[in-house]
Amino acid sequence: MSLVSSASELSLAALLRAPATLVQVARAMARTLLNRRAAYRVAELPDYLLTDIGLKRDDVHAALNADWRDDPTLRMAMSARKHRASIRPVRRP
Repeated sequence: MSLVSSASELSLAALLRAPATLVQVARAMARTLLNRRAAYRVAELPDYLLTDIGLKRDDVHAALNADWRDDPTLRMAMSARKHRASIRPVRRP
């Protein structure tokens, strides 16, 4: 097997995998856009409801102002988790 035939077999294998990779990329982009739309709906909630789910208005704005390729719902989930971790449990007598 020569170097040229080896390289052509590799490029053929890469071409055969390319459609699957493109489908994965398209799905990821669609999921991110749907999550961004959901994040805009969360941004419309009043402050008391945001507090109920563990977010602050600043968290929502920071998530939506991130790069368009970032998933804002993931950023908001991480912020909510951080806020929940900082709250001390109430001890009852």
